[in-house]
Amino acid sequence: MAVSRTTYLITGANRGIGRGLADLFLSRPNTALIALFRDPEDETSKSLAASAFADNTAVIVLPYEAQNPDSAASALDTAQKSHTWHGPTVDVTPEAINQHIAINTIAPLLSFRACLPLLQVPSPSRSGPAKFIAISSEIGSTTNQPKLSHARSLPYGLSKAALNHTFRKLSTEYPNMVVEMLTPGPVLTDLMRELRGMFDQVVKENPKLLERFQPIDKVCKGLMECIDNASLSFGENGSVTGTSGGFRDWKGDVIPW
Repeated sequence: MAVSRTTYLITGANRGIGRGLADLFLSRPNTALIALFRDPEDETSKSLAASAFADNTAVIVLPYEAQNPDSAASALDTAQKSHTWHGPTVDVTPEAINQHIAINTIAPLLSFRACLPLLQVPSPSRSGPAKFIAISSEIGSTTNQPKLSHARSLPYGLSKAALNHTFRKLSTEYPNMVVEMLTPGPVLTDLMRELRGMFDQVVKENPKLLERFQPIDKVCKGLMECIDNASLSFGENGSVTGTSGGFRDWKGDVIPW
């Protein structure tokens, strides 16, 4: 008798945090990973398909273009664009805001819409509710802005705050599935190394900022634990409890809105 698999879908699974999570999930037996890339022919994409898998584990690679509304199968390799505007709030351009909203808010919503039919189908391999996890950022926290004054990236923060609002709303509209926001915090990824020059002045003004950066493997393990324990339960009056609709960091601590 065939053993059923638990299915995971990761956008931008060839680099950074997405790749770290993909490698961890592929090390689990009885797993099916749907890996979405902007360019499946890229060497980083090919290396994932060539990885060693656990027993009864497989990967499906699909192209995905985040900024194309007709392609909810596309990779967030364009994330570099969503991090490159940096400066005083009064200097922000409408184009920068629109670009960040398209990548960080609208694209995840389109991904949720595309995945919804699969999320709503009962699965014998699923021991609990279906889960959709959106990767957010503490920079999108309105409450924490006073301690994030060094992060002069209004378009990025706006887009993540909009993401949080969108998926908080979705959690109320789909109470039978877990819809949650997680933030990895500052991580030492290839992207951050490529953009290091942009942050030199910020680091000079805030020398302790680098102490917050965590190794990618440590953060990915924490995120995977959060995904595993993401829960859905109902109170006596029918209200949804558990972590669904919440906003946590990679350690599982709640981030204020």
